[in-house]
Amino acid sequence: MVHETCKEMLAIHALSALDKADRLELEAHVDSCVVCRLEFLDWQATAAALAYVAEPVEPSIGLRERILERIREDERVVRSREQSNVLNFSRPVAPAKSRWLALAALAASIIFIALAVGLVVLWRQNRAARIEVARISGELQLQEQKFASSNKIVQILNTPGAHTAELRGTKDAPNAHALLAVDRQSGRAVLLAQGLPPTPVGKGYQLWFISSGQAPAPGRVFTTDAAGAGLSEDQLPPNSTDSSVFAVTLEPRSGVPSPTGTMYLLSPRPGGL
Repeated sequence: MVHETCKEMLAIHALSALDKADRLELEAHVDSCVVCRLEFLDWQATAAALAYVAEPVEPSIGLRERILERIREDERVVRSREQSNVLNFSRPVAPAKSRWLALAALAASIIFIALAVGLVVLWRQNRAARIEVARISGELQLQEQKFASSNKIVQILNTPGAHTAELRGTKDAPNAHALLAVDRQSGRAVLLAQGLPPTPVGKGYQLWFISSGQAPAPGRVFTTDAAGAGLSEDQLPPNSTDSSVFAVTLEPRSGVPSPTGTMYLLSPRPGGL
């Protein structure tokens, strides 16, 4: 078997599609030819990679017969040309070589299509993995924020004389609730809210300190995350250390000196701080 014919059979052999006689003859050549041996190793690696990038596909029963019939037809055409009396200036293709060219082209096409399908599968799997990693990362970040917020409230509660108040959702936010912790000695206040509706563009939630007989004192404006959770670290306004009622309204992002928007959270009377 000549060197060029063997090279054309390497891709077919990598797919284990050779007859026994051809396989033995090719293996004998590969053992003695360094160039063919190195090329065959490349084809083997390519064929082995197919098992990891796509689901195996079982060829139809008549595929081999159709290929062989096509080869036999090519051989008949070649023989008819050789027997013709018409001058043929084109170089005739040897029947054996024509056969291996057809099989080699088929093998290369199968490998190319399988690799293309495999690349698409890997791209989709990689994209899905990136989305899942981003989702898990967002959840972890949210949990860390909640833990940090709870830890700030615990710090205040460990301070002597600290108090808490529970704020409940109004009819505009029935699932909302919040916990306010206040250290009256330092004036530090931390509000942890849950279940609030998303804040519109240019808007925010503002905390209010309400003392008996006085106008509500404004606190800081805060926003919420996608889950409706928000944290506000504030300082009791002057003359608000005896506040007994607390509320949260939706206001402009910059804040307002007195409530103007819809109320979403309110502590029951008396607040009891």
